Amino acid sequence: MEHTLGPDDPRVRERAHRLWEDEGRPENRHLDHWAQAAREIEEEDRRNSGGPRVNSPDAGLAVPDDPAARNQREAAEHLGQSTVPSDR
Repeated sequence: MEHTLGPDDPRVRERAHRLWEDEGRPENRHLDHWAQAAREIEEEDRRNSGGPRVNSPDAGLAVPDDPAARNQREAAEHLGQSTVPSDR
């Protein structure tokens, strides 16, 4: 049976807390840190269980989801632009 990360999973709680501290303890970012921690742990669990790996043909295209990249991607989507910078 596969383990599902729940709201009381200590690994997610500890990782989210570390992410929060690493970002300088910003206010109102707890949901972002929790979601990022859950994604990271799920990926680690997949890697350790022999599931599809990031960037493998079975996993599809994987894009790093760090806060800066996510903000840039969301802003570009909002403006209807590509996130790939041009050489112009």
